[in-house]
Amino acid sequence: RVLDNPLQDIPLCAVLTNPVFAFTEEELAEIRIHCRKGLLYDGLQSYQKNGNNEVLAGKIDAFMKVLEKYRKMIPYTPIHELLHLFMEEVGYYYYMSALPAGEQRKANMQQLLEKAINFEKTSYHGLFHFIRYIEQMQKYDVDMGEANIQDENANVVRIMSIHKSKGLEFPICF
Repeated sequence: RVLDNPLQDIPLCAVLTNPVFAFTEEELAEIRIHCRKGLLYDGLQSYQKNGNNEVLAGKIDAFMKVLEKYRKMIPYTPIHELLHLFMEEVGYYYYMSALPAGEQRKANMQQLLEKAINFEKTSYHGLFHFIRYIEQMQKYDVDMGEANIQDENANVVRIMSIHKSKGLEFPICF
């Protein structure tokens, strides 16, 4: 959403406070105070030029460079490539992998990339339409489920019903 339109305060705030960019609430408040009126994005631009905290100005500068780089790529880069490049470059993929249930999180990110690939096969194209597609799925509570990370030979107990079979294909069956 931020790549599509950085003037949206709530998605922008969510991205800034994400551990990848790691802005604190105090830093966001300082940016907002610096630019009392207007949008958070305007505050970032203003603080980047006229801010008195060099560390914060440096963080803003780093974020703005990433934002501009990927915004320039939108017209000629497929969505799945854009997402993949972003996750790799900023370290989001590795960050999510290091969290609890990292394998599941990685599989879910891969599932998002697959959704983007499938979306690009439709008649709609572009980041704007992909965002609307995801929003519609959320609006109508379409559950994509979690990606399956277990293979067929995993050492797990499977519970299933067996119809029209005696279970002879399984080593143990109750």
